Amino acid sequence: MKLSPSDKALLITVFGASFLVLVFFFLGVKPYQGEIAEEFIEIPVITQNLEEPEEETKTPVQQRTRLSNQVYNSSKLSKELQEEDEIRKAIAQRQQSSVENLNERTNNQLNALQEAREAALEEKKKEVQAAIEAREDARGIKKKSAYRQSTVSYNLVGRTAIALPNPVYTCDAFGKVVINITVNDKGVIVKKTFNKNASSSANGCLIDQAMKYLNRAYFDKGTKATQLGSVTFDFQG
Repeated sequence: MKLSPSDKALLITVFGASFLVLVFFFLGVKPYQGEIAEEFIEIPVITQNLEEPEEETKTPVQQRTRLSNQVYNSSKLSKELQEEDEIRKAIAQRQQSSVENLNERTNNQLNALQEAREAALEEKKKEVQAAIEAREDARGIKKKSAYRQSTVSYNLVGRTAIALPNPVYTCDAFGKVVINITVNDKGVIVKKTFNKNASSSANGCLIDQAMKYLNRAYFDKGTKATQLGSVTFDFQG
């Protein structure tokens, strides 16, 4: 069989390539030499507590449950605090009401006691006035009487003397003694001072006699808490 030059070239190329493949194959395969030595690799034992990353291994359902419990506990705590606050408010309100009731009862008792005292004082004034008038009638002496040894007069605008005895003095002196007075709304003389400028005598005995008789004097009730006036004693001798 006669081969053409192209066929010869193809055969040469195929045989060359096959030869090269066989050479590379035999070069890559090494003969088995002895037994392969056993090699032990020490694997470290993990001693970490596997229960610690518990939160990391929680499922979404467990996380939602925990969040729900937290919300429930917060709501429960808020409700308990609100109830405690309402209880404290109720206790404070009850205490305030008790204090107000106690103050009201105390004020009522004080008012009743004050009214009783005023009534007793008024009754006492009437008794004193009756006794003075009876004694003056027995002696034949009236307010501003014509008894020559002394006369008494007063100056208190808008007020009337209920009891103003005319003194019978035993002093070895004579003259006019003026006493400034302060009268409260009940008619009681709460202050007495000797008016030297308006008086014609500064005799101590006459002044003492005037002060003494003013202790038994009182006037009718007035609208002012205090009112100024004067009482004049004319000791004629």
